[in-house]
Amino acid sequence: MKWVGRAGGKRLFQLMGVLVTSAALLVASPSNAMAASKAPVLDESILGGVPYVSGVDSKSWPSIVSQAAVVMDMNTGAIVYAKNPLAEHYPASITKIMTALLALKYGKLSDRLTASKNAVNQPPDKLYMVPGEVEELEPLLYGLLLDSANDAAVDIAEHYGGSVSKFATMMNDEAKSLGATHTHFDNPNGLPDPKHQTTAYDMAVIARAAMQYPEFRKIVQTKYYDWKGKAWQSKLENLNTMLFYYPGCIGLKTGFTSVAHETLVVAAKRGTDTFLAVLMDNPTDYSIRHDASQLLDYAFAHYETWTIVRKGQTVAELAGPKGTSVAVQATETVTATVPKDDAPQYHDSIEYAFLGHPMAKGSVIGTLEVEGANGKVLASVPAQVGADLDPIEAIRVEYTLFPLAVLLSLLFVALGWIWVRRRNG
Repeated sequence: MKWVGRAGGKRLFQLMGVLVTSAALLVASPSNAMAASKAPVLDESILGGVPYVSGVDSKSWPSIVSQAAVVMDMNTGAIVYAKNPLAEHYPASITKIMTALLALKYGKLSDRLTASKNAVNQPPDKLYMVPGEVEELEPLLYGLLLDSANDAAVDIAEHYGGSVSKFATMMNDEAKSLGATHTHFDNPNGLPDPKHQTTAYDMAVIARAAMQYPEFRKIVQTKYYDWKGKAWQSKLENLNTMLFYYPGCIGLKTGFTSVAHETLVVAAKRGTDTFLAVLMDNPTDYSIRHDASQLLDYAFAHYETWTIVRKGQTVAELAGPKGTSVAVQATETVTATVPKDDAPQYHDSIEYAFLGHPMAKGSVIGTLEVEGANGKVLASVPAQVGADLDPIEAIRVEYTLFPLAVLLSLLFVALGWIWVRRRNG
């Protein structure tokens, strides 16, 4: 049984059907107390599988040379700019973002990897390892992401997948699980292959997931790294030159092959706002960097991340025993991407799912839903009690109009009984 309480001051439970509801609570079982909470959906306008910001105005978007591009608010996953976001293209070396993601997901920086003949025979760019060379994962990741080393990519694939083909299967499974459903990887380094294609939107989804790893974020914003291999030593310089001149740039990865042309994934942070741009199929390095700068400038000028509810924030209060109150808290932070200087219009509600027995602090008591002005759900997250709670005691105290509700309910039952008697003659 559920009640909904709307936001605004102290929330009161709806009184409709209170008599029946109170009885039902005494026999409620955990199995039917509440439905599984939905994963947060932080956009208001999903078109063709791409979560655009609500009310986005494409007429104001910059004109670019790149054949496909998206700009994503990295905090929310919402798209503020798109050009052919689901068109399939060769990714080239931005593929290595997924390779690094899987290495960090399944490995440790201290893992020791042994280079095979297949790995060291990859074409440049590479770290010029020799067969049998043993290196830790950490320096290999620096070589992979700064210098775009193809031998490091294969070394990682063979170590964590058993073979390149099996690792490619892992890459595709991970892409699908992240929601990158228009992607098919055939190798870990992005070398040309007709079956190896992705989209600008999918790469944004993958890059956003990779940036959740602190180790990944540290590596992709590193400008220089000393590689000390067995046969080759060098100071690696990050090929992502936007790190050196674009304000707030924090990564990510460049790519180029003769069939993919220039590709680029780049992220920048200013204050609490972080935007991620993916650009594909551009003829020159200068042109793609110019496009990326325009797109990021546009995003920072027009949009910002708005925190609606913070994790642990009290979103309601329930009456506890002996005049005390028990906080109901959000278990996750809820954010939304909104136009700059335009506070979002929203309201929230809580679906309570009381069980017929006391609840310990931290127990999920219901679901907090945040809705935009258009009535669509921005986010749905579990809500928990901030202290021990006896739900029956809460009902007895919180319903200040409970006696009146009981009388009205009894009157309704009595009137119904009289109506039935009269109808039956």
